[in-house]
Amino acid sequence: MNIGIIGCGAISGQYMIGFSKCKENLNVLACADQDYEKSNSFAKEHKILSLSVEDLLLHSEIDIVVNLTPPSSHFDISYKSLRNGKHVFSEKPVALSTDQGKKLLNQMKLNNLYLYSAPDTFLGPAFIKAKDLVFSEKIGEIIGGSVSFATHGVEGWHPNPEFYYKKGGGPLYDMGPYYLTALIKILGPVVEVISFSQKTFGNRQVDNPNIKYNNIEVDVDTHYIALLKFQSGVVVDFQISFDIWKPYDPKLEFYGKISSIKFADPNNYDGEISIFNKEKYEWENVYSPPNKDNNYYRGLGVIQMIKDISENNVNKNDLLIPFHVLEVMNAIDSYDQEGKWSILEQQF
Repeated sequence: MNIGIIGCGAISGQYMIGFSKCKENLNVLACADQDYEKSNSFAKEHKILSLSVEDLLLHSEIDIVVNLTPPSSHFDISYKSLRNGKHVFSEKPVALSTDQGKKLLNQMKLNNLYLYSAPDTFLGPAFIKAKDLVFSEKIGEIIGGSVSFATHGVEGWHPNPEFYYKKGGGPLYDMGPYYLTALIKILGPVVEVISFSQKTFGNRQVDNPNIKYNNIEVDVDTHYIALLKFQSGVVVDFQISFDIWKPYDPKLEFYGKISSIKFADPNNYDGEISIFNKEKYEWENVYSPPNKDNNYYRGLGVIQMIKDISENNVNKNDLLIPFHVLEVMNAIDSYDQEGKWSILEQQF
């Protein structure tokens, strides 16, 4: 299938590395970006066509649009792609509101097309192994879980950090999909949410001399704490923040009646997995990556999408997960300062 990439920012190069590992059924034909210089440079580097966004959406030979634009543009580009007869793979989040999500789903059905969305890290060996361990009842019936992603933002290292602090950015919509997708894959749908959020810092200082701006005005909340109640009855505590000074130490754990399991970082395709050893009373490693460099790159979901479509093996339930993740994030983001459970309408 022929692919057109829209959005030639930092992540696009990672996708191209991933695509280079699977050339059999995949051909990157063209790219586009609002910044024509960026598009032309990317096209020259990878020996593909550089088109305007409009021309790429209308190009008759492109089968799949890979939407790597900033979050605020995800809905618009994906919706236009579907209307123009293209399948879509979108970076996360799939959209910014449940109303947008409904429009995308309706357009998919109307044009008999498919929209897949990041994250795709659950396709990697670490999540598959950990899921198998959970479902083999190595830890017994799950009674709870815990998520924590806490750092002090991205302005210290990202080449263009501003959009992380605008609508569609922030830790919830940027990192939340990795953790929520993993939770839903294990525990099923979320039915109720109670949350707290705040914007701790109204301004972020950018120290990177290669970036043209020095300060970022923060428009979104950047610190979230929530409880998620799943249809199974399990309640998981959920913390995700750009406001905390501490080393990067992501946590995704499930607690069972027999033992507990610590998953690998859901932002990566591979990583170490541990189960709590009750006899020694300590975490015991049960899986380590065969490739210590974690040699996986973005794009695995696009490769899987092409395989599913080619083999007529698309899982319709999996198509709904990114939209349910969006619904959960919207609920977490709707902190009303009254400390009440919000019942999800299960719109997807």
